[in-house]
Amino acid sequence: MTNPKTLRCLAATVMTLLSIAATGCSTGSAPTADEPLVLQFVPTRTDSDMQAEAQPLATLLGDELGREVEVTIATDYSTIVEAMAAEQVDIGIMPPATYVLAHEQGAAEALLQAQIPAMDPETAQPTDELVDGFRGEILVGADSGITDLEDLRGRTIAAQNAASASGYIFPAVELGEAGLDIHDDLTLTTVSGIDSAIMAVLDGDVDAAFAFEGGRVLLSKDIEDITDKVKVLYLTDERIPNDAIAVHPAVDDGLKESIREAFFAIADDPEGHEIISSLYSHEGYVEADQEAYDIVRDYTERASDL
Repeated sequence: MTNPKTLRCLAATVMTLLSIAATGCSTGSAPTADEPLVLQFVPTRTDSDMQAEAQPLATLLGDELGREVEVTIATDYSTIVEAMAAEQVDIGIMPPATYVLAHEQGAAEALLQAQIPAMDPETAQPTDELVDGFRGEILVGADSGITDLEDLRGRTIAAQNAASASGYIFPAVELGEAGLDIHDDLTLTTVSGIDSAIMAVLDGDVDAAFAFEGGRVLLSKDIEDITDKVKVLYLTDERIPNDAIAVHPAVDDGLKESIREAFFAIADDPEGHEIISSLYSHEGYVEADQEAYDIVRDYTERASDL
């Protein structure tokens, strides 16, 4: 269980990463043509299959680029920022808050933004509509008796690392706006993976969980009636921009364009589309809009003051 002091430390890591931007920027050099490119992403679930599932993506990307691509998985939302700042990663599939932190350090430049299917909040199933953003969810047990945010007072909530937009930042800020002090009125416990947070609700270990919109879909294959057992209590007012396909700024312009075109080609290829859809629910990509991430910067700063 995460006590208030620990949670304050977690939240402080967000602003700590931002505050070292001025000194943490790297002016490094681009990887040479005979060096493998390193692709890293943050897993959305905790099972060990994601590394194996990601390898075909690295293979396809390597085929498109005509060079070797290695894929690695970040251990949490912060380590990919550190890896890109240290020039250990060339390409990142980055959740929004993670991208903002890396961009503020001069360690990441978004080339593309993912498009994902809009999710039906009742069924947690994708619709045919493609969207460039999503909301955070607060989930509770269907039979918990919790019907509004005020009912969360005195309860325990499973959250993600403090660098997670939907797993911490956005719901925490909006709970604060609703009059709930996340330190005095709630007990937040940090877990790894949205699936683990939802399972904690299902198992009765916590009363609620922060998740991304439609997050219950992660468990729907194994627990067919998950939407009958765990319900959406709240959707954040503000939408969160989708994942960024980002590169280290040291990557030269020609390679940046090749990477951009490679992801477009992968999304258009049936095999490639199946891979990105399975891994991250990405259905395609559009050119990155840096201003789209301003809302994440705003909420990140507000979360640091909670």
